[in-house]
Amino acid sequence: MENTNHLFSEFSPVSKSDWLAQVEKDLRGKPLSDLQAHLGNLEIDPFPHPDDFKLPGQNHQPPTPLFQNAVWEICEDVEAKDVLAADRQALRALEGGAQALRFVVNENLGDHRMESLLEGIDLAAVSIHFLEKNKNAQPLHLLTHFHHVAKARHGKAVGNITSGSVNWLHEGAVVVPDAVELVEMAQDKLPNFKVLTINVREDFSNPNGMVQALANAVAQAERWISELTDHGISAEAVNRCLQFSVPVGVNYFVEIAKLRALRLLWANVLNGWNVEKAEMPPIESHLAPVSQVADPHQNMIRATTQAMSAVLGGANRLTALPSDAFKNQPTDFSRRIARNVQHILQLESHLDWVADPAAGSWYIESLTEKLAGAAWQVFQRVSIQA
Repeated sequence: MENTNHLFSEFSPVSKSDWLAQVEKDLRGKPLSDLQAHLGNLEIDPFPHPDDFKLPGQNHQPPTPLFQNAVWEICEDVEAKDVLAADRQALRALEGGAQALRFVVNENLGDHRMESLLEGIDLAAVSIHFLEKNKNAQPLHLLTHFHHVAKARHGKAVGNITSGSVNWLHEGAVVVPDAVELVEMAQDKLPNFKVLTINVREDFSNPNGMVQALANAVAQAERWISELTDHGISAEAVNRCLQFSVPVGVNYFVEIAKLRALRLLWANVLNGWNVEKAEMPPIESHLAPVSQVADPHQNMIRATTQAMSAVLGGANRLTALPSDAFKNQPTDFSRRIARNVQHILQLESHLDWVADPAAGSWYIESLTEKLAGAAWQVFQRVSIQA
């Protein structure tokens, strides 16, 4: 295509005041405030306009994409109580198009059981992730056993570990020694592994839950930097070990803005620590279990829009819940449909072709800025209290 800069030059610009005048006319006496939406204490304008993003004396420029890599990994959760059964399920998931696996672990596996769990899985082609549910788990041990297997197979060992025992607060005290060991091991033996996962714990029943969750997550991640730099680990190194795990609800546009706001917030934190040109830690997204209802067919539909919110918001890896996950016994069929939702978004909708497709949407840009601004204010209060 030739020059497209003047594609719409034949149309006269319309200011926001012109739009408002027309809206008031069409409302025929109804108050304009009836069109306002609310997210907790935030008022959401139903029709943001380029004028909202102009600085005095400047022409508006399209927003810069918040992320450049549009590709995301299709992930599937695998319960690892029975390592042989888990391995079979993992292989079925890979045959069905999964690109990443997250093993849900309740106990230490040891080298032999870890080998059995990963039997037949090409560690050079698949990212491997662990979720340790046992709060008394020792992630360093699990990571050591995984490293032994990966080293023996010459795999690139890409993935992460999330553990209930590694949190920035534990019985009122900061857990630093465990984290130092984890980070040092990752630097030395598993440079492509994320060992500090920040769980964005959102209260979906609270209108202000999203803002609070974003602020708390950023505060926890920043606290890791603050604590670990005191132990000789650079802020850049801590950032390389971080990952955010974000639940996705059913509010389509707001969920897109939530993930984009997280990127803005963390970029602000890194700027405060003088970390330049650092990559954003990966965002692992999963469909919030509370968003499911007792109707599997409705859950299938919800999974589609939720998955779109996640990938349009910039998720690097996504786990879609099987439609019958609320029964705690998902079937092979429901797992296949959950994977295929993402296959359609990639292979037919091509959502992995465009970096930050929401950039330039006045509505989503406005939501992003409002969420980030509100969360930043809460984050500053949380940081002062800590």
